[in-house]
Amino acid sequence: MLRRLLIYYLRESINIKTALFLLLVILLAVFSKSLVSFDDEGKARLYEPLDISFVDNDDSIISDVIETQFADLQAIGKVHMDTMDRAQERLADNEILLILEMPENFYEQTTSGESRDRVRIWLNEQMPAESNLFARLLNHAVDSFTSVQASLYAYQEELSLIVDDEEVFDNYSRNATWEVAARMISRNELLNVEKEARMRQFWFVVASLSSLFAMLPALLVLMLAQNEIKSGQHRRLMAANVSWWKVHLSKVLIGMLWLITGLIPVFIALSFTLPQLRWYHLFIAIIPLYLSVSFLSLALAFQSNNSEATMLTCWMMILTFLLMAGGIYPTQLLPSWIQAIQKFSPAYYSFSQIYETLYERSVPSLLYIYSVIIVIISFIISGLSWKRSKV
Repeated sequence: MLRRLLIYYLRESINIKTALFLLLVILLAVFSKSLVSFDDEGKARLYEPLDISFVDNDDSIISDVIETQFADLQAIGKVHMDTMDRAQERLADNEILLILEMPENFYEQTTSGESRDRVRIWLNEQMPAESNLFARLLNHAVDSFTSVQASLYAYQEELSLIVDDEEVFDNYSRNATWEVAARMISRNELLNVEKEARMRQFWFVVASLSSLFAMLPALLVLMLAQNEIKSGQHRRLMAANVSWWKVHLSKVLIGMLWLITGLIPVFIALSFTLPQLRWYHLFIAIIPLYLSVSFLSLALAFQSNNSEATMLTCWMMILTFLLMAGGIYPTQLLPSWIQAIQKFSPAYYSFSQIYETLYERSVPSLLYIYSVIIVIISFIISGLSWKRSKV
């Protein structure tokens, strides 16, 4: 019976919609290289670096350090040293990501232990996600300034015992501050960049789109079920006491066939740009996600006669899973309540596995275990939906 069901659903799946799906995948794979640019180090990227404006009213070591480290960030193209008027013009024209204004006497306030004036930031409202990430980065910098300040205090306390001349004392202090800051720059500690939230990172996009691609064939499985319901085949199968798992498994296997067919050109295109992503990495991450979403789609199919509403619900489910996984916005930008439940999303495990693999980091074994557990739970839900079918 399972073989006959496979042949039946294979014939049902060969249609214009499936052909268009495969054509779209092939075109994306062929033109993928034109979507990717490379930086001076040969690393792939999907975006052009963004500029920022720096209004420096302090002209001190701290200003120099901030300018230097911003210029070294991968996502920053150019740091414009502007007046406030010119910086506001750039922001209004959408030329820059943000304006950073250093207040006067910031360095003196830091070294003297006074309450520091605030560093002011104007964010580009048309780039909310990117601006948010850099605002968080600057918040991390406060801790680094405190470290410099603490080191300076300890040095000055000992220095005051042997140096009486105020000018010499100030020169020694300034040189010591430069030395501490230089050492922190060399270790990338003055501005702490969150490793997991790299702005518009090429690898982030690849992991996100791969997860989305894995869930799309579940829509084909949903359409097979809807066509079966409309034709009356569903009721005939129930009347014949055909095992529900055979019906579901045959649909899912046909969907997997088209998924693998589409994965081949995608992987060939990615292999030139991302040699660290092996074919088995991609398949191990994607197949459990596809299975989970397919079984959940089947569960939806047998609970409503309204095919349009069911299809829309399935689309919303896919986008919700991707959002919860951190594949639309980085996890750090999601509300805390979404972060608390994101592990309930099947896409979280696929996205995380691909992302960790691209960074050539070891993937925690729990990611594989939990992804299999979610497949089993989804399979059980689809069985319960069949037995309590409302169509």
